[in-house]
This record gives sequence, C-alpha cells and structure tokens, in this order.
Amino acid sequence: MRVSASLSNGRRGRLRSTESLAGWVFADMLLVLFLIGLGTAVAVDPPEPEPEPEPVMIVGMKTDPISISIAVPADGLVAGAADAKAKAQKAVAKAIRRYDKNGNEAALVLIFGGAETAGPGQEVAKALRPRLTKASPDLFPRKAPSRFFWDGSLPYGKVRLEVFLFAKEETKQP
Repeated sequence: MRVSASLSNGRRGRLRSTESLAGWVFADMLLVLFLIGLGTAVAVDPPEPEPEPEPVMIVGMKTDPISISIAVPADGLVAGAADAKAKAQKAVAKAIRRYDKNGNEAALVLIFGGAETAGPGQEVAKALRPRLTKASPDLFPRKAPSRFFWDGSLPYGKVRLEVFLFAKEETKQP
C-alpha cells in the first residue's frame, strides 16, 4: 500500500496517518492533565513561625584565663587505661563545675603537664585533652583549639589548665 502526499499546494512529505496524529493527541492529553492538576491544587496556609531565641553574639576572647589545677593518674592516663581515664574525667568534672554553666565555651585551652622532663609532661597533657570534652562537651567542644605544654614546677601527675573563654554579649541581631 502506498501512501501519497498531496502535491497540489506545494507541500511535499506531509502525511495524514494515525501515527502522525497520535503524537498530537498525546500532547493534548498532557496539557489537559496539567490544567486539571492546577485546578485541583489546594492552597495551604504556612505554619506559624516559632519564636527564635535571642542570639548570643561572640565578640572575642577574654584575655584573662581561668587557671585550674588537677591531679590525674598520669601513668594510667598515658597508657590508656580505662579506670585512669574515668578518674581523670571525674577530676576534671569536679574542678570545672563552677565554670560549666551560663553558656561558657573555651576559645583556647592550654594544658600544662607536670613532670621532671618535657616529654612525659606533654604526654600527660595530650592524654588529658579528650577527657576534657567527655567531662564537659559544652565548655570544651572538640573544635576548641588546645596546646600541650610541660611545666617543670609541677610534680608528675599534676596538670594545670589555662582556659580562655569566649567573651559573649547578648544582643539582638537586626
């Protein structure tokens, strides 16, 4: 069977078959479904916004540190013994109890480990750092920078913390 094109009006290749009409019918159906979908849309009122708490702006770092001395089981802490870690964490929690409120957060923590030589003192200081975060994640967040030092004037097993807190000012943002 031969399909012929109309040559009388100068247009060649234009077929009038069911295959060529199927595309147009499908496009028209999609347009109708789209319009029906728009017509059935229901307007929804947005929920009431929750009141935002007044933000606390960090304006800098206090220049006078909090100095805290703590006795820790140094050998066990450096060795990673679980009971020594727990004792050190409990000692830290007890020592910082009065500072661990009012939204205080450490901006910088200097940890001085006591020992006769620098190596063991710094090892104790470094081993104590994770215990600070465990004792108070609010006061000593993981992101708070800390540095480890040796203090030859402290006996082995004594640690001194120099904690610089963020200076905060309660203000409303515009």
